[in-house]
Amino acid sequence: MIRPTPPPLLDPAVRGSLALLRGKIRRYVTLETVARAVVWLGAMFWFSLAVDWSCEPARAVRMAILGLVAAGMGVVVWRYGLRRLLRPLRDRSMAMLLERRFPELGESLVTAVELCRRPDEQRECHPQLLAQTCRQAAVLVQRVEPSQVLNPTPLRRSLVAAAALALSVVLFGLAAPEAMSVWARRNLAMSNQLWPRRTRLVIEGFPDGEAKVARGADLKVIVKADLTMPRVPRRVEIRYRTEGGVRVREPMTRVGLADLGRERFQEFSYTFRSVLAPVRFDVVGGDDAIRGLQIQVVDRPAVVQMFVDCRYPDYMGRSERSQPVTGVMQIPVGTRVRVRAVANKPLRRVEVERASTRSPGPPQTVRPGPGSNRRFQYDVGVVEEDQSWLFQLYDTDGITSRQPIRLALAAVPDQPPELAVQLRGIGAAITPQARLPVEGTVRDDYGVARVWFHYQLSDGQAAETEVAAYDARPTEIEVNPAFEVSPLALRPGDKLLFGLKAADACQLGEGPNVGSSPTWPLDVVTASQLRNLLEARELVLRERLQAIAHQLRDTRASLESLAFAPPESESRTSRPPGAEPGDATAQPDDPGLRLTRLSLAVQRAQQNSRKEAQEVLGVAEGIDQIRLELINNRIDTEQLKLRLEQQIAGPLHHVAEVLFPELDRRLKRLESALADAQGASLHRQSAVQQLDVILQRLDQVLARMIELEDFNQAIALLEQIIEEQEQLIEATKRKRKEKLRELLEP
Repeated sequence: MIRPTPPPLLDPAVRGSLALLRGKIRRYVTLETVARAVVWLGAMFWFSLAVDWSCEPARAVRMAILGLVAAGMGVVVWRYGLRRLLRPLRDRSMAMLLERRFPELGESLVTAVELCRRPDEQRECHPQLLAQTCRQAAVLVQRVEPSQVLNPTPLRRSLVAAAALALSVVLFGLAAPEAMSVWARRNLAMSNQLWPRRTRLVIEGFPDGEAKVARGADLKVIVKADLTMPRVPRRVEIRYRTEGGVRVREPMTRVGLADLGRERFQEFSYTFRSVLAPVRFDVVGGDDAIRGLQIQVVDRPAVVQMFVDCRYPDYMGRSERSQPVTGVMQIPVGTRVRVRAVANKPLRRVEVERASTRSPGPPQTVRPGPGSNRRFQYDVGVVEEDQSWLFQLYDTDGITSRQPIRLALAAVPDQPPELAVQLRGIGAAITPQARLPVEGTVRDDYGVARVWFHYQLSDGQAAETEVAAYDARPTEIEVNPAFEVSPLALRPGDKLLFGLKAADACQLGEGPNVGSSPTWPLDVVTASQLRNLLEARELVLRERLQAIAHQLRDTRASLESLAFAPPESESRTSRPPGAEPGDATAQPDDPGLRLTRLSLAVQRAQQNSRKEAQEVLGVAEGIDQIRLELINNRIDTEQLKLRLEQQIAGPLHHVAEVLFPELDRRLKRLESALADAQGASLHRQSAVQQLDVILQRLDQVLARMIELEDFNQAIALLEQIIEEQEQLIEATKRKRKEKLRELLEP
């Protein structure tokens, strides 16, 4: 029995070559991965160093860079290392690499490896041929160097780059250990330590990198460069981005030229104009930069409500009152004022200063109230004169009000009482027995305390007579007192200055305020002289009444002359006398024009009627004044009073107040009926009849006035006779005394 030939095994030399190649490949991949990782780390070191040194980014940016380094490191390790190292390196793959590198191997190596790896396929091959192939592969593989399969150039480049970068980092660390330490703290420990500077910039007014500015205001940025540093920049820039996204770089203005011996800093300034929106900006100069500065826009502090609390003087009798401030505040003199205000935002303090043409004192500081830092109050004190106060607001953002808030207080002095009074029934002349009635109203804002008469005689002696005192302090009173002249024992020819005075209850300054009526100068005359004066005035009134009657007769005549129906000639055209042939014939009157003329005539009659009614009323009041003067001067008689009141003044009042208004109504009806000739004639007749009634009454009054004149003349004659009789009696008495004296003399 022939035993089967055992399958050939792969020669150890072949196995060794394949294992050697497999190890070299893994070492190659590992070295290349390490080299690339070192290159990545070295490159990112220099990149982060450059970025950090030049820009000094925020912690978030540095953390992002560190994350990028870690992510890149992971990519390198995975892509160039783990992904290839985890892939299985089979014998067949190794054999193919060797045959591809060494063509002289033919296909014996791959064939031997494949058939030895798959015993089931060996049955299809001749055993001797397979053994021969394995032996041939073992012989040939010993003649090649597996390490030559790998390309050393990429690995060398990676190693050189890694060595160069690693060496550069080491040299940098040895040459600049402080910089390396700063980089490590900033980029590994994420510290905010800044890089060492040759330039040092300092900015004013930005605590915590932020400043606040009032909306629409300018903000001046002051940056100082330290002169003690090795490098002082000649140029400092402001860098920011506009709302539209445009990057702006603007140089700051150098302020003077600082002297190192006397000053430590060189100032630079820049002004942001009319800031309306928040601004983020950086300041860069030399190798130093101040980044992340921010300008916040806030509202200016302003007063949204202001009140004045007024405590009035006691004599005014007014309770305390709070008034909102609107313009100039009218404050009574002597009032104690306190100002209360509410601002639009929290306040830190308020500086109060009195505006004055004189040298002002230092401003007073007022703190907000404990309940709310938006409210404050200030005690102005007692107002004695006009005042203006300025309130400068300082809010918690460090912003001040654009202009001080001005409060104007106008001191209103207590005015004397107002006397709207007049003498009633007294003229410029009086008799020694006269009575002087005064009528009218006395007003005062805070109450009338007393009222009295004041007078002065011809000799200059002044005196007064109490009228009334008022404990209730009324603000308005009606007065109608009368002053008796007889106790003064005046004689004809004397002068009397007379008036009424009133005082309030003011307790300020010089005391009560005194108001006076007009001072009436009065001449003292005899009864006959006064009667003559009144008769002369009555004569003037009678002449006025006669003129009124004449005007009314003219008005009556004009009404009688009105023609309401058009003449018959108007229906035909006519040629003017002496007209030549071919001349235009005269046109008839326009009916509208005729009505206009009639209307104007009636309106003139109405105007005359109204004017004469006022004239008649004036005459009636003049007669009333004469009657009252007779009564107040005590030279009247009952018969004379009845004549004046019932026969003259009364009828005249009736004419002015009753008859003339009726005439006016009839004239209006006439004007409205002018288009109807028949109706207009009837209304015209009615108006003429009313005029006749008025004229009849006026004629009756004129007759009574003439009779009264005769009566007055008779009375005057009788008084003259009585006066002459008294003079004769006095003369007789003197003669008798003289004769008796002559008889008694020795």
